[in-house]
Amino acid sequence: MLIWKERQEIMNNILIMFKGFYLIGLVSGLVSYPVNLLVRNMSLAKTRDQMVIRAIKPKPDKNHLILRNLLLCSSLKRGEGYFNMCSGCHPIKEGSPHRFGPNLWNVVFRLIASCSNYVYSPTLIKLSNLKWTFNNLNKFIKQPSNFANGTYMTLSGIKNPIERMDILNYLNHNSCKPLLFTRFKFN
Repeated sequence: MLIWKERQEIMNNILIMFKGFYLIGLVSGLVSYPVNLLVRNMSLAKTRDQMVIRAIKPKPDKNHLILRNLLLCSSLKRGEGYFNMCSGCHPIKEGSPHRFGPNLWNVVFRLIASCSNYVYSPTLIKLSNLKWTFNNLNKFIKQPSNFANGTYMTLSGIKNPIERMDILNYLNHNSCKPLLFTRFKFN
């Protein structure tokens, strides 16, 4: 019987402790409930604002950020070296006559298929309302047949993005007014 009374007393003490914890939790909940409600409502408002911001301004793709950073860090000297494989078909000096490919002097932001005295492929003529932006040049240099299926350009493309950005830097440098890369964004 003594063991039974000791167990019952221990159980009563445990119940009293649980009641105490319960009361403390209940009181603290009553005190903190308005604060929790306020914080939760603020969180919902922030979430709604973020949803609206994302709907209006999507996050840029990481590949585009990488291309932009590569363009910012590109090398004019390396670009000149990489362009040597293009120079067999494309001159880049102002006023030079076309070769197998058109002269690329001042090509950045020039209309596609806009050089006089050069015969372009029908595919590029269809794109003549577009400009040679950095995006379009990058896509064309990467794989000409994907950008303009049916182009006369036989190059399979330059897969290395660093080489492409160096070439874009060199093309930009060989123009009337080279553009600043800091304001440019790939899309």
